[in-house]
Amino acid sequence: MMNREDALKVADTVLAHARAAGAEDAQVSVQSTVESHARFADNRITTSGRADDIGITVTVWVGRRRGAAMGNDAGADALKLLADEAVQIARVSPVHREYVPTLGPLEYAESRAFTAATAEPDLDARAAALAGVLTACRGAQVTGAGFHSATASATAVATANGNRRYFRGSEGNFSITARSADGTGSGYYAGDHFDLARLDPAHIAEQAVGKAVRSREPRPIEPGTYPVILEPQAVSDLVRFLTNSLDARTADEGRSAFSGKDGQTRVGEALFNERLNLYSDPMHPDMPATPSTAEGVPASRLSLIKNGVLENLEYSRFWAQQRKREATPGPVNYILESSQAPTSLDDMITGMARGLVISRFWYVRLIDGRSIMLTGLTRDGLWWVDKGRIQYPVRNLRFNQSVLAMLAPWNVEAIGVPERRSPMMVPALKLSGFTFTSVSDAI
Repeated sequence: MMNREDALKVADTVLAHARAAGAEDAQVSVQSTVESHARFADNRITTSGRADDIGITVTVWVGRRRGAAMGNDAGADALKLLADEAVQIARVSPVHREYVPTLGPLEYAESRAFTAATAEPDLDARAAALAGVLTACRGAQVTGAGFHSATASATAVATANGNRRYFRGSEGNFSITARSADGTGSGYYAGDHFDLARLDPAHIAEQAVGKAVRSREPRPIEPGTYPVILEPQAVSDLVRFLTNSLDARTADEGRSAFSGKDGQTRVGEALFNERLNLYSDPMHPDMPATPSTAEGVPASRLSLIKNGVLENLEYSRFWAQQRKREATPGPVNYILESSQAPTSLDDMITGMARGLVISRFWYVRLIDGRSIMLTGLTRDGLWWVDKGRIQYPVRNLRFNQSVLAMLAPWNVEAIGVPERRSPMMVPALKLSGFTFTSVSDAI
């Protein structure tokens, strides 16, 4: 990866070329990345590799007309060509109606989301960890496939108005899908952490393999509305549609689940269970993030939902200017948690009279943005609970479910401990009702 000095030198060089070519405003970002991985399938390693790359993006404005160009060559001639191309595009483009001048000098906190050990992983340790995973798959007579990766990046940004920032980040990921020998059972589990040393491949394999073994020979049940327990992976599969909806502009324009009457929004309304909190915090110890929004606004803790009340929506720089307010300092990550003591997954199951435990969802699609109505399928582990005990695996089901109704005050019975599912931390949830519309033959 490029260090701060070298990355900003490239950015400044492109800025100088852009000004010389006639740009009135400009922003240049330089991102260098290093990624290494190992992939396995059919209980054997299939590929491994490493890639180093650089990406340079220049955006310019000429008479409020915008042009942009991208490249991955940091040579002197290539940088000049990149800037010239962006200016040429701007000259023939329509006026950019949402132009906001690039940022000037600002202060940013230091990023906490980087470890050198993730950028340069111990390959012997990776090989040993995967050897243990494959041994576990063979021992349980399941077929495993998965992906282990470690990625680190450094991003530098410079603007014509004097904003200069540089951040590093890293992330390790490991996911595994296991399939039983008879083809009727399937399990999936994944983990991630900015510090690769805190990723636990053995635990991830244990969870995926165990789900594959326990989900063999599932039984069908009738579609309908059932009490459910969503494991953290299942929660993250759905909650991302909620976080994608927290945009102030779509709410103000009447196109959102959070649009109110007469051009107002629903900020201030108790839309969710009173124990639910959703916030962003770049300094969160378990989910640190870049201390800058994508637009360069210095990031800080931002409460989105507090005790079930919608507190804030996300304002871009342009929309904040239109509404005569400040752009929001985030979100740069999402943490969903309970304001009260959490409930363990085991206790959720023990306290359930009857219902379903859901591992994850698949092929989830948005049906209606005004209610955040989703459809999709259960996958990789679905079980029937009766009198506080898991009784047997169940055939997969298709669902139609509104996230607003799912998290409504009357529907959330218990909330677990948040777990990382990048870019968010989410808990398991016990819900009074969740609607399924049909049976699926998928495994």
